[in-house]
Amino acid sequence: MSARRSWACLVAMTVTLSLGSRAWAQSASEPVLKAAFLYNFAKFAEWPADAAPADPLIVCVFGDTAIADALDETVKGRTVDGRKTVVVRVKPEGFRGCHVLYLAGLDTKRAQAIIDDLKGVPVLTVGDREQFAQSGGIAGLFVEQGRMRFAINVEAAQRGRLRISSRLLSLAKIVKDDNVHP
Repeated sequence: MSARRSWACLVAMTVTLSLGSRAWAQSASEPVLKAAFLYNFAKFAEWPADAAPADPLIVCVFGDTAIADALDETVKGRTVDGRKTVVVRVKPEGFRGCHVLYLAGLDTKRAQAIIDDLKGVPVLTVGDREQFAQSGGIAGLFVEQGRMRFAINVEAAQRGRLRISSRLLSLAKIVKDDNVHP
């Protein structure tokens, strides 16, 4: 799939989510929506040359098998920059082997420990915990007025030496580190 077509799909997905389409809401479950976001985050991120994803691009999921299953279906037969995309259900000791890491269902303290451990590591961290991106994660998924949205912490991405496409940033809520961790 070309970058232009991928971008059109991301924009269409975001517009649909923004409009709160009743048909979309009925046809896509929360795990399917989150899987679509994760796949598109990978498509619009660049890793540093010394950590660039080889074949395959590894998208790890920790804590939510429903999202891992939905992501398996989302990436089936698709690539990111010509690389096969593989979904891995990961344990904490495997986090550094991921290109994208989705963290779900963690309490604030545990999520913060993982974020702190991965600071400076080129892993695109994504979470659905409130204030995930503000606490140092790279991307946070959240629901606002019944719609799935996302926040990007550009400082966190820079620490991990990741570049996030300006096209993706234009659709995101841009946040900064809070520097206060509960």
